[in-house]
Amino acid sequence: MSNYELTFLVEDPKPLKKLEEILTSFSGKKIQEQAWGKRLLAFPINKITAAEYYTWTIQMNQDKLNEFKTKLNYENLLMRYLFLAQEEVPSKPKKKAVKKVTKKEKTTDDAEEEKE
Repeated sequence: MSNYELTFLVEDPKPLKKLEEILTSFSGKKIQEQAWGKRLLAFPINKITAAEYYTWTIQMNQDKLNEFKTKLNYENLLMRYLFLAQEEVPSKPKKKAVKKVTKKEKTTDDAEEEKE
């Protein structure tokens, strides 16, 4: 199963239960939910000027994702939505080796500037 971030807009939070039922019908599950609250839209969508913003982290099989998107388009539960694939997060972040240049050492760029 792949992890996805689903960000969407709804006029009111009532259809969230139905959206979660549709998600489970496609063998997906909601891992995390973040509610942003009600915000004004940059432009009206179907004459609506404000919407509730939500972000869900979900797990779903990649082959079922297109079917799920199609179902969302026909249901009209969401005003707008965006899926983003999440990369696997390593348990410990790797440290990058960074070479520190001291004042005594000169890089090739510095040597070229002195010649000019």
